[in-house]
Formats: sequence, structure tokens, C-alpha cells
Amino acid sequence: MPRLVDHEERRRSIIETTWRLIAEQGIENASMRDIARECGYAAPGVLAHYFPNKDALLLASYELICDRTNERIAAGTAGRRGLSALRRLCLEIIPADPLTVVEARVAVSFWQRAQTEDALRAVGREALLHWRGLVMGFLAQAEHDGECEPLVDPDAVADELLNIMMGLHVTSMLDPDAVTGSRQRHLMERAIGRLAARKTAPKQA
Repeated sequence: MPRLVDHEERRRSIIETTWRLIAEQGIENASMRDIARECGYAAPGVLAHYFPNKDALLLASYELICDRTNERIAAGTAGRRGLSALRRLCLEIIPADPLTVVEARVAVSFWQRAQTEDALRAVGREALLHWRGLVMGFLAQAEHDGECEPLVDPDAVADELLNIMMGLHVTSMLDPDAVTGSRQRHLMERAIGRLAARKTAPKQA
């Protein structure tokens, strides 16, 4: 009896192969023929059963990166709130381990194309808005629970944290020897620690 093909599993396998090739060769150099060959197919036409063209494959790849990040955030923050949940969210987004380093290399490649491709830009914007909403919620919990003083401008705090995380994607790609995973985690801990320090800082006379 022939083995049933799990099309969703095969689709994800194609996307993950695409990630690896983009991380190794760059987004422009990863051709459909190369991707098909790495997937074990003799011709790129097989990929058309899942993705009509390279743009569709790239869009699906970017979407899956964001989805996987969100899955990790949901798992990491489950049962947590306030600064504890905020810390886990930040540590899931920054490229501080081998998996997220590969994802970051691919994501940075997509950011360049997103300047001129609306579909890619929409995926990235949606991810940022989702993360910002989570950050704002965790900050509100931290205020409510007394983990930090009431924030004068929580929007600015959320924007600062997001820009630190996105900045680490870029600097860790440019100088991985200096911006290591441990260095990134340290920088995020400092940023979050400043929020808690506001509550314990002594009042000046």
C-alpha cells in the first residue's frame, strides 16, 4: 500500500530547506532549482504543487518564521505575567541560540525585500504589532502588580524594547563574535531590570 503523503509536513520541510539555503547563500542566490535539489527533487517543477513561484515560497517562509516565534512566545509566557512574562517574550525574539540565529539571518534578508514588496512588509508589520501588544499588556500587569512604578510613557518603553530586539538582529549578524547570545541576553536583562529598579530606587531629597 503506498505511503500517504503528508502535504503539510512536506510543505514545512520545503520552507525549512529554504531557510537554510537563504541563511547560507542569501535570499537572491537561493534559486528554486537549488531548493528543489536540496529537498531531493530532480526538478523545481515539483515545488509548484506547493508554491506557484519563488515569491510565494518566500512569503510562506517569512510567515512561518513569525508563527514559530509566536508559538515559542506563547509557550514561554504561559502561566507568567508582568516582568517575568516580558522577559520570556524578549528572550524568545532575540537571536541568542542556534535556531533563532538561522531565523534571524533569514528575517534580515526578508526585511531588505520588504522595502519594495508590500506582502512581506505586511507580515513583518503584523508581527511587530502583535509583539507590541503583548509588551504593553505585560507592562500594564507589572504596574498593577507593583513590580514597577507607574510608567509615564508606556508606549515609549514598549518601542524601546522592540527596537533593542530588532537592533540585536542586525548587530548580531554584522558582528556575531561580539554580539553573542549571552551578550544579547545580558542587554535584555539590563533593559528589563531598569523597569524593576524604578520601584526600588530611593527618592531624592
